[in-house]
Amino acid sequence: MGKGSGFGKVILFGEHFVVHGVPGIVSAIDATNDAEVKKTAKGITVNDVRKTAKGYAEEKRLQQLESIDRILRAMSIEPKTVAFDILLGGTLPGFSGLGASAASSVAITRGIAQEFGIKLTDERINEIAYEAEKAYAGTPSGIDNTAATFGGLLWFKKSMKGDKNTIEKLHIRKPVEIVIGSTNVVANTKAMVEGVAERKRNHPE
Repeated sequence: MGKGSGFGKVILFGEHFVVHGVPGIVSAIDATNDAEVKKTAKGITVNDVRKTAKGYAEEKRLQQLESIDRILRAMSIEPKTVAFDILLGGTLPGFSGLGASAASSVAITRGIAQEFGIKLTDERINEIAYEAEKAYAGTPSGIDNTAATFGGLLWFKKSMKGDKNTIEKLHIRKPVEIVIGSTNVVANTKAMVEGVAERKRNHPE
């Protein structure tokens, strides 16, 4: 059985503007999505036992399946040639805004790699999780999967030229407490990212 984890996150500065090359600051939080991957005889199944906001699992279901397909292809595995069960859980709830999709993508990538005996660096896991995030966000910035992979407090700037993003670990003198509240309203990240892009086109100033 292969196991993997990915951190949740909060974006302190930048949020959706990070997609457009504006620097952002993100912090991982002490909650994770955890995946267990076990080879089976037929098909790919997902048992998602995470605590979620009402409607979250239904809203994200097709995106989740697409993300797994993207993970496998990024790992040079043809999805139809493998069969396994995924048990997805952990302490990170499925609430919009906490990076659950990225955390689950990192966890599943690590679990698949371990179960199939594939050695991956954290850098490569981050790249694969970014591909998986396209299923959820359309045009992801990369900040969520980076926090999910590496943890900690990070300064992040997306490269608009398609090369490496700028990532810098930050250190603070004293711990910072953050209060996170959930509206229990499930958001479609892909639609929100597209909405910001549309407003940028219409009102560039």
